[in-house]
Amino acid sequence: MEMTESQQDQNTHSQARKRFYLGGLFKENRAFILLAALAFQILFSGKDLGGDIIDTVVRLFTVLAAVYMSADNRKHFLIGLSLGIPSFLLITFSGPADSAVINWATYFFTLGLYLYVMRLMLIRIFNATVITLNLIGLALCTYILIGAVWVLFYSVVVALDPHAFTLPILDEGDAFHTLGYFSYVTLTTLGYGDISPVSNIARNLAVLEALTGTMFLAVLISRLVGAYTSRKNQ
Repeated sequence: MEMTESQQDQNTHSQARKRFYLGGLFKENRAFILLAALAFQILFSGKDLGGDIIDTVVRLFTVLAAVYMSADNRKHFLIGLSLGIPSFLLITFSGPADSAVINWATYFFTLGLYLYVMRLMLIRIFNATVITLNLIGLALCTYILIGAVWVLFYSVVVALDPHAFTLPILDEGDAFHTLGYFSYVTLTTLGYGDISPVSNIARNLAVLEALTGTMFLAVLISRLVGAYTSRKNQ
């Protein structure tokens, strides 16, 4: 039995609405893609956990997720691509090349991408008037990305001064993973004490990270409460 023209139109519209809904859902919840990438980076960074290949794949996935996070409009997406594509290529070739120039270039492009995405997420958080699942995802991403940015800051300190931290960070042979551990312990103000900053610049950065993490949570909670109160009074 052949379908009538009106039935075909209805099916076409139904399929179009379904594609639009799924696309919109994927787009609106892209913060959780970046959140998953950052979580994988924390879990599987380090040669003893994932190996060089998995570590590289996770870093590449994080860069792609960060670029996708910037795709809220054409201008932001182009800027994200201009930072993400070089970072992606440099991470891919940084292992085989093992060049100081490539490592520093990777550092600057990755740092620029992270800072740019953080800026976009903070703007969306503080411009929001309604608490949504995506808003919560943006807040979580921003908080975890703060720790990732500080890992990059600490990496420069260690590159310039190998004795900027206590000996455990130098003996493991995997400074990036150890710095990630130190960064998130500092961000959450746990302060286990097994790794400590020694140089003044390392101590100052640690203090700034602890203050940033504490102030971010305080400001974020007040912002979410304000958005909830505003919605409730409407």
